[in-house]
Amino acid sequence: MIDRIKKFFGNGIPGKCFALIKSLVTAFAHNFIQKLLSLITAFMLWFFVMESQDPTIEGNYEVPVTISNAPYDFLASCEEKNITVKTLAPRSYFIKYDANAFRAYANLEGYGEGRHEITPQIIMPQGFELIKSDPPEVHVIIDSFAERQLPFDLVTKGNVSSDTAIKSLEKSMEIVTVMGPKTLVEQVTRIYGTLTFSNNTASFEAQIPMKAVDANNNQIIGVRVVPSVVTVSINLESGVAKKIVPVVPELTAANGWEVTKVTVEPAQIEITGAESVISSIVTVKTEPISVQTGQRAFKGKLRLDVPESITVKEDEVTVSAEIVRKTVMRDSSTTTAENQDNN
Repeated sequence: MIDRIKKFFGNGIPGKCFALIKSLVTAFAHNFIQKLLSLITAFMLWFFVMESQDPTIEGNYEVPVTISNAPYDFLASCEEKNITVKTLAPRSYFIKYDANAFRAYANLEGYGEGRHEITPQIIMPQGFELIKSDPPEVHVIIDSFAERQLPFDLVTKGNVSSDTAIKSLEKSMEIVTVMGPKTLVEQVTRIYGTLTFSNNTASFEAQIPMKAVDANNNQIIGVRVVPSVVTVSINLESGVAKKIVPVVPELTAANGWEVTKVTVEPAQIEITGAESVISSIVTVKTEPISVQTGQRAFKGKLRLDVPESITVKEDEVTVSAEIVRKTVMRDSSTTTAENQDNN
């Protein structure tokens, strides 16, 4: 082998290299069309085989939306928690990757306070082609932080034992704080917790979760109540007393108007509780409500403002009333003076 190499380069390296290159070019140029067609055919055959074994298909992924670059000292929330990403890729890719390999970002850089429509930025593994996202835009609310302090209600569910009465309820606190985005905090009209009885016969203590709701009693998810749980101590005693008392509606009208012809259905309710508690109760009032200006008639259901240690079968009554203008009483002496001036 060494002798052959020496013989090849014996007559000079440049000449031999030129001869080698010339022979390669000649070999490549010979039947060039046939060779090119063969190469193209081989590539197409390879592509056909690969496509039949691993075809390109469409697929969908449910991807959570993440907020990025939120303005400092503001709260941002996206109304769409997930979007559907429609992609195109070889079938094997859909087996290899799941939704965790995809990312959808709502980039808030440059946005200020308010509600915005933002096209999400979608990051996918290499080899995937994005067809579309559904929805194509997400709605993001950028809001300042707010908090309010509000009293909370206790809603009872169930009953204590038939021969037991609630003597008193003691709360660990009377006021809680609701905090979160300003627009959501302003929607909170009531905070309440549900106290469940299950034929209890002895005093007990309960941890009551707090809920923040709007005017339609829909829970507002985007706010936080602090503390989220309130401790309530329920003192029970043996011996139950019942009493029937009238219902007094707390219905008021705007200045210059008065409420007349008020009817309540039922007009009386039966209250149940410890005798020492209900003996001092002579009426049960409804929660106060003010009739809208210009409203000439009112009919609706009002909640009863029942003391915490008292139970009733129904906590709402139907109230009807008419609203009329107040009669203006004029001073008789002033009227006489006016008549004399006219004469």
